[in-house]
Amino acid sequence: MNGVLARYLRRRVATQVLALVLVLTALMQLLELLDVTGEVLDRNLGMSGLMRYALLRTPSEVVVALPLAVLLGSMSAFYAMARNHEIVAMRCAGMSLKRLVLLLLPVPLALAAAQFVLSDRLVPHAEEALKAWWDQTAPPEDAPDPRWVQTRDGPASFDRASPDGRKLTGLRIYERGADGLFAARITAEQAQWHDGAWNLSGVEDWAVDKTKMQRQHETLRRWEINLRPDDVMRLDLMQPHLSSSMLSGVLSGDRVGAQPIGFYQTMFYRTFTTPLTAFIMLLLAVPTAQMMARSGGGGGSLLIALGLGLAYLLCDGIMAAMGTSGRIPALASVAGAPVTFTLIALVQLQLCDRT
Repeated sequence: MNGVLARYLRRRVATQVLALVLVLTALMQLLELLDVTGEVLDRNLGMSGLMRYALLRTPSEVVVALPLAVLLGSMSAFYAMARNHEIVAMRCAGMSLKRLVLLLLPVPLALAAAQFVLSDRLVPHAEEALKAWWDQTAPPEDAPDPRWVQTRDGPASFDRASPDGRKLTGLRIYERGADGLFAARITAEQAQWHDGAWNLSGVEDWAVDKTKMQRQHETLRRWEINLRPDDVMRLDLMQPHLSSSMLSGVLSGDRVGAQPIGFYQTMFYRTFTTPLTAFIMLLLAVPTAQMMARSGGGGGSLLIALGLGLAYLLCDGIMAAMGTSGRIPALASVAGAPVTFTLIALVQLQLCDRT
């Protein structure tokens, strides 16, 4: 009996959540396409360009829509079952709300796994593909601003990059010595990525010591550094979406980053804490199961669940912004909202079970 009931409950909640994911994603797609349609058509990309843009943006939008869809879907399913006296029947049969939540745990577990795969695997690649395609179809700039990056050897800048990030022009490298002071300035007309390193052409090297400067010309030079083509492609993004392996590489120094170290620490921790949102949203939606059909009420329970869910998303976003900007420690920024609202949800669940 419990197996049949568990499958029924999971199907009810999962169906509502997935339907809302589709609706919210479609709504975000519509609003974003209304904003970019003019630019896409100006680039003569046509309807195929619009479809390609929408396809590459879909993973990011699903990740954004999923937490709210879990909240609204759980609320909707609980509310409908309460209106139809199904919750009352379960309670009369001796099932507590805690037991109900335990039976539903596979649903948020599956959603959390899906969110992790989307966020950690699909979104970075989709974002990279969109950036390469968008840059490739962009009209050429007359005088582009140089882009800067902090490498293992010191800061570097370049004027232009190919859409795939494998070719740089107007490269300037400022090397530091063992004492951390400026030691050399290297310029190259072009840099081409090949076999895990950059092949520099038209190289001019100015070496500096305590007494003099030495100038040296080279036709070719191999530059082995922690700057990679996919790093180049993400330099223009204010908050690039990186996978956990990329973030780990930046933190260990194997990859470059254009953001403060706190940004990468916070995003690395959030890779593993963000999927927990599905569990928290399910717990916060529990009050809607307490609605009494005979009283015609339930609005208060819906408002409580909705208010707590939106408050969680707001607080989590604020804490994340403070963590990425370095205002608070990364661990505090990622743990603050989940821990606080999980405790609120558990207290709420306990109170609901007593009524």
